[in-house]
Amino acid sequence: MKRSPKFTKEKIVQAAIRLFDSQGFDGTTVRQIASEAEVNLALISYHFQSKKGLLEYVMINYYEGLFGRLDECRYRSDWDSLHVLLRNMLEEWVRFQCEHYQVTRLIQRELSVESMLGREIMSTYIARLRHYFTAILEEGVLEGEFPALDVDGIVIHILSIMSFPYAYPQIIREVFHAEPLEEQFVQKMVNYVCDFLQHMMTPIDTARQVF
Repeated sequence: MKRSPKFTKEKIVQAAIRLFDSQGFDGTTVRQIASEAEVNLALISYHFQSKKGLLEYVMINYYEGLFGRLDECRYRSDWDSLHVLLRNMLEEWVRFQCEHYQVTRLIQRELSVESMLGREIMSTYIARLRHYFTAILEEGVLEGEFPALDVDGIVIHILSIMSFPYAYPQIIREVFHAEPLEEQFVQKMVNYVCDFLQHMMTPIDTARQVF
């Protein structure tokens, strides 16, 4: 039975994700990807031009999928305050990373390396991800739901905390003895991040400060 081009393309993508995750981008060859996907080597060039083009496709597909989920969350009507919306968005992000943990880890690894692709991803997709949460926080400050706060500082904390368990799942497993892909951990993660943000966004009673 002849495979459709879409099916073949997806097989190549999934094979590349597995190999990039286990061996790294630089440690993986196009020939290995073709062997893992059980396809002709020429089909990788046909669909993606090069190994770099394949990595770029994986990254872009990942972020577009994430933004689709966040947009759906933002514009549905099951929230009645920006606090609830922020929690919903964070939970959606955690679940997306959990479902795509191999690509999450791959992207964080590649972003840590100085490269043209890394800069392009940061300037386009990380900047867009920042905007989702900056917009909610700034709107909350304007409407008086959130206190005046350092929005950029809060967003940096969000990006850092949210990425860690799925960029470094082996640390969560071996040091904290938890399974980052289990529902119990997902709920714990969402609760922790929301509690942490609530603490950060609660004005300090200066009269009680001790130096």
